[in-house]
Order: sequence, then C-alpha cells, then structure tokens
Amino acid sequence: MSLEDSLRSLSLDYLNLLINGQAFSDVTFSVEGRIVHAHRCILAARSLFFRKFFCSGGTDSPTGSGSDPLGSRSMGMGMGMGMGPASPRNSTTSQQQQQVVIPVNSVGYEVFLLMLQFLYSGQVSIVPQKHEPRPNCGERGCWHTHCTSAVDLALDTLSAARSFGVEQLVLLTQKQLAIMVEKASIEDVMKVLLASRKQDMHQLWTTCSHLVAKSGLPPEVLAKHLPIDVVTKIEELRLKSSLARRSLMPPPPPAPPPP
Repeated sequence: MSLEDSLRSLSLDYLNLLINGQAFSDVTFSVEGRIVHAHRCILAARSLFFRKFFCSGGTDSPTGSGSDPLGSRSMGMGMGMGMGPASPRNSTTSQQQQQVVIPVNSVGYEVFLLMLQFLYSGQVSIVPQKHEPRPNCGERGCWHTHCTSAVDLALDTLSAARSFGVEQLVLLTQKQLAIMVEKASIEDVMKVLLASRKQDMHQLWTTCSHLVAKSGLPPEVLAKHLPIDVVTKIEELRLKSSLARRSLMPPPPPAPPPP
C-alpha cells in the first residue's frame, strides 16, 4: 500500500466514526433540531476553537475576541458537567452527564456537518450534490457549480470555518469561491466581493473587484448593491484599465505632408 493509499484509508476510517454517529462518541450537538454525535479528541486535535472550548468547560469564549460561534454560551455549566471522567461511585450522575447536548445556534446543520467532515477526514466537497433541489436555485437539473445556492453554501462554510478557527477549510473554501465567481451571476460576485472585504481576503477581493469592474454596470446600478466606497474603488479600477489599454494602443500614423 502506498503512502497516499494509507492516508486515504486513515481519512475514511476517521470519517466513518462521524458517519456511524453514536459509536464511541463523547460529545453531542443539536443543530437545527438534529442531533450530531462527535468525538472531543478529534475536534480538539483539529480545531483550536474546540480545544479551548473543551478545556474551558464551555464557560468562556474560546476565541478570545468575545465571539461565540456555537451560540451556546448559556450551556457553559452544562458543558462543564460532561467534561470529566465518569465517577464509578455515582452512576446516576454519570448518565446525566452523558445526556448533555450542546446547542449550536449560529451555524446551520449542513454547514456544521461539512465542517465536521473536514475536521475528521481532511477533505470535503463544498459544492452541493448535482441535480438535488436546493434553496435559491429554481433551475431543474442544475449542477450547482456556480449557482446562487452553491455560492451561499460556500460563503456560509467560509464564515463557519473562520469562526471555528479551521484555517485549512478557510483556504479551501476561498479557492472554491474563486472558481465559482468566474461563472457566477454578477449579483453573486458582488455578494462574494462584500464577504471578502469583510473578512480581509485580499486575493478573493481582487478577483471579484476586477470581475465587477469588467461587468460594465454603471456606478448608479452598483451603488444599489455596494457601499459607495467600494463603488469608488471599482471606478478607479476601470480608469486604470482604460489608461492601460490606451498606453498599449499603437500611435496614430503621421499626418500626410501638405500638398
């Protein structure tokens, strides 16, 4: 077995732990009313957020910035109850600890599961399954490679990856969005442009801003979708592009001599 095959097998073995649900799990989340079983050792090893969250017993914001990606700070005491090893002298208390469920209110079920799949296996497909019915996509038989639904899913995944400190997933999602915007509608490109600006993703910002500049939409139309300072930057790009094209144009032929 090659090293690549061995790593692929290891990845699938870990992913099967997640797929098999409750087997050997020691932490349970509730996302949009659906139960997700997971394993603290894997989450802590792969995510700084979860490592700090579990070590603090869930009572503090692990990011240090006051944010709470789980949206479950009120469950801190309950989370702390389920952190320690079971006491053989009190089996009833142990059973109660195991029943603690951590609510996740800031991330949707689909995105949370995608993130966990990446944490477990190191790989994940951010593009939705082709032809499946999706919100914000009314096209039958859509492959969801660059439709609004696909862009929204990627943006939600990017936001979750940032919140939970999964930087590898952040990079993977940025690359996927950079591919999507090349064929996406201009409305979706502007949506990604704003997200890249908010999250300081300079390369994605550059890609989207140039696409918007090439769209030909007048400033008054752009102003309906973008802040005025962003519209100003788009116009500056257009001006620079126009000047660059002029500099590449051959000089006009000399005027003919007078008769």
